[in-house]
Amino acid sequence: MGNEKLISVIIPVYGVEKYIHQCLDSIITQSYKNLEIIVINDGTRDRSAEIAKEYARKDSRIRVYDYENAGVSVARNRGLDLAKGDYISFVDSDDWLNSDFYKKLADALETNNADIAKCSVVITDTVKEIIKDFKKTKVRKAAIDLFFHQGLLWRVVWNALYKREIVMDIRYPAGVNFEDNYGSGMYIFKAKKVVELKDALYYYRYNTAGITKGVQKYPFDLLIVISRLRNDLFKLGFTDKRMDSLVAAEAFRLIRDKGDSRRYRIKAIDKEWYEYIKNNLSSRRRIRLYYLLHKMHIDVI
Repeated sequence: MGNEKLISVIIPVYGVEKYIHQCLDSIITQSYKNLEIIVINDGTRDRSAEIAKEYARKDSRIRVYDYENAGVSVARNRGLDLAKGDYISFVDSDDWLNSDFYKKLADALETNNADIAKCSVVITDTVKEIIKDFKKTKVRKAAIDLFFHQGLLWRVVWNALYKREIVMDIRYPAGVNFEDNYGSGMYIFKAKKVVELKDALYYYRYNTAGITKGVQKYPFDLLIVISRLRNDLFKLGFTDKRMDSLVAAEAFRLIRDKGDSRRYRIKAIDKEWYEYIKNNLSSRRRIRLYYLLHKMHIDVI
């Protein structure tokens, strides 16, 4: 291990007995060896945790912790409470890593004195592959523009390695999905310098049953998460009005898409919320909002 700094790898586990072998194999065979592998059993009902414990008996770097089911956000928070590493990483338990994932990201952090290092991603169902990539390797100043304009690669947290001080005082919002949006936004705000690697080193499995892919998506979760991100950033002194526009746009989407959805019905909107949404939409969407409220018989109260 030499002078390698300790990396904490946090892996929430639920319902992935088909895939956890590949995930753990890809981690224990990393060219970077100084890892603590924290497996959080989120109350799984299959053999996922049992399989992880079999690995732990053979590799002392792996520790498995059993909890009742509480969702991926709480599982990650529990992992953060346990993490001792200089660097922190999050891995979904049905995904897997290139063997140089940690070596290349750690080198990027150390060589550039950066706070976050991110890599390109392969999205796959094991038959087809789609590469979401950074067009070139780049060192850049951390700015919230990354969250607004760089799409998936800066909205998720698992294709990255973070300095400990960037993540340790932030906790994911419990009880909602799309939690990566919150974590990623907060991490970008705290960072000063980031590195983007062109190399595609993380394999994201398009799986309909795992802890992060198969969980039921509730229509309002993204709005809740983005609103929480906006409020917490503003408390820290962030004043970019684009966050208000982002919240309003998501609220508008929920109203607009209601016409094509049987999952929920909007009967009324609080007047204060309505004014907030209206005042932070573009002129075109504002006109469309008036029309939708009338067409769908949604009251403002």
